[in-house]
Amino acid sequence: MQFDEKALKNYKEVIIGILIIILLAAFGIKQVVGATKKMQTTNMEHRKEKEKLKEINKKVLEYEEAKKKIEVQQNKIKPVFDAGMGSEDSMAAFGGMFEDITEILKTNKLMLRSIAYQISPSTDPIFSKFPSLYSVCQVDYYVVATYTDLQGALRDLTVYPYFINVSEVKITPYDKNPQYILLNMSITLYAKKQQSASSVMN
Repeated sequence: MQFDEKALKNYKEVIIGILIIILLAAFGIKQVVGATKKMQTTNMEHRKEKEKLKEINKKVLEYEEAKKKIEVQQNKIKPVFDAGMGSEDSMAAFGGMFEDITEILKTNKLMLRSIAYQISPSTDPIFSKFPSLYSVCQVDYYVVATYTDLQGALRDLTVYPYFINVSEVKITPYDKNPQYILLNMSITLYAKKQQSASSVMN
């Protein structure tokens, strides 16, 4: 059986055409798949970048909020008393602060049993860090009071115009009269020292 050369030639051309179409289709599919993968990768990178940007913006907002809170707190910080008494470590350095605090307690009907004080207490964190900047005095008030009187005194101490620290309040029952309590209140007073810059740096 002999094949017609013309038919065989046409047959070969058809096969070659089909192969070319298949190759072109495969190449096209490969290009489409590659482009799709690249697009997916790009989209994923864009999403990651958006997430990063979102996180950065969140941190910026948190920083701004924290900054505002600090500024508000700084505005609320009371000034340290300045009597202009030099660097002398004595009750005189605190001017009338001691009398003010004592009067606040008396006004709120706290009955004073005894008072003790310590100049430059080593346990005070401010004095231990800045001994050349501040005079510090811890005053221990031993008093008898009711809970209502104590609340009034603490309220008035809170609004005292200068920086003080009610560092400790110890309460024990008063056996003689259950309406009253025994208090040991430790109140720390602070005053600026008047010193030169060179002495502060030393």
